[in-house]
Amino acid sequence: MRRRAFFLAVVVLVALTGWLAASVHGQSGEYNIGVHEPLTGPLAGEGKRHLEGLEIVRDMINERGGVMGRKLAFAVADAPDPTAAATEATRLITREGVRIIVGTFSSRLCGAASEAAARHNAIYWETSCVDPRYSTRGLKNAYRTEIDATGFGWYNVEFIAKHLAPRFGKKPSELKIAFLSEDSSYGQGVTEAARQRAKQEFKMQEVAAEYYNFQTINDFTPVIVKFKQLQPDIVHHIAYTNDAPLFWRQAREQDFLFKALVHAGATGYGGVDFGKALGANANGVFALLEPGPGFKIEALRPEGQAIEKAFRDAIQKRTGSYPLGGHQLAGGGLWLLKVVLDRAKSDDPEKFRSAVMSLDLPVGSMINGWGVKFAENGQNSNERVQHYMLQWQDGQLVTVWPEEFTTKRAKWIPLGAWDQRK
Repeated sequence: MRRRAFFLAVVVLVALTGWLAASVHGQSGEYNIGVHEPLTGPLAGEGKRHLEGLEIVRDMINERGGVMGRKLAFAVADAPDPTAAATEATRLITREGVRIIVGTFSSRLCGAASEAAARHNAIYWETSCVDPRYSTRGLKNAYRTEIDATGFGWYNVEFIAKHLAPRFGKKPSELKIAFLSEDSSYGQGVTEAARQRAKQEFKMQEVAAEYYNFQTINDFTPVIVKFKQLQPDIVHHIAYTNDAPLFWRQAREQDFLFKALVHAGATGYGGVDFGKALGANANGVFALLEPGPGFKIEALRPEGQAIEKAFRDAIQKRTGSYPLGGHQLAGGGLWLLKVVLDRAKSDDPEKFRSAVMSLDLPVGSMINGWGVKFAENGQNSNERVQHYMLQWQDGQLVTVWPEEFTTKRAKWIPLGAWDQRK
């Protein structure tokens, strides 16, 4: 009787172990990761684009054998605000059994989500948020594949000083620049980095630095009146989905003239919604992003060309259009996660970290033309995360800089009168 009871206990234990493994790794040998994006609320548009990019690259990965010999599967969570970001990250780990979470698109969300993951010794793999504080908290299992806000600011000022200033017939030190930004960690991080480099390295003349709440702003008239009096050459504006078209429309209505507007990131002026809202009236705006139309795939290394072409073909097949910034950030980050997992052959945090730190790939090796070299704080090197300046031209964001990476060229430099940007 005891032997029979023991035998039954063993059977139950084996069955339970199998059920737990299935819940953790998915059915039929799948490997589950958590996907954590804002799918409702004010950031939902970009969150859904990021999810679409992740799904497309997941399918590419599975067509190539999956990760660690298993098909990759997602447990998806909606994180519209920081509270939900923390709660949902915890749920993905404790109830869905994931060991890795990918997310979150937004600098408003990544801090809370990654801290929740850290409390459970899970890996947090950030593909987009640029909050500079993300990599300064000593979280051993938090990584970021994307550039941080410091890098965004660095690239923006590089473009202004070395491409725009000569086209204006001015030295960088002769440029007057007005900074305008929404006041989240994203806007502040990019803006403060740009302000510092503009002043210290190029001696640009800062004439204003204004911050606002993107969720409540409904009128830029006071800012525009002030800026018109200051007559900046450059407006450096970091914005989200609703405030970018609002500023641009009101600047046009009030005939505020300046030589260029420069933004960074796949939202605001860098999001598809801006072009939809403004059409040809968007002409001339610059946004630092992942590569757009005009990008020369042949400028990449051979391995980078191959994966970039496969990625673009997959995006075209599913969406019928060129990859958007959200697609590329999420997709590029997920492909890099596959590279790490295949090297580590484990999601054990120590083995995973060892695999991350062993990567040393030059620019042009990955999707988006990225290279890879992680610092001890989990940040992929800004110098390896190649970014590109795009410009709105007749309803489309096209790659215009660095010029060696593109067949397109920047127009409307300086911008000129509003009715002459056709």
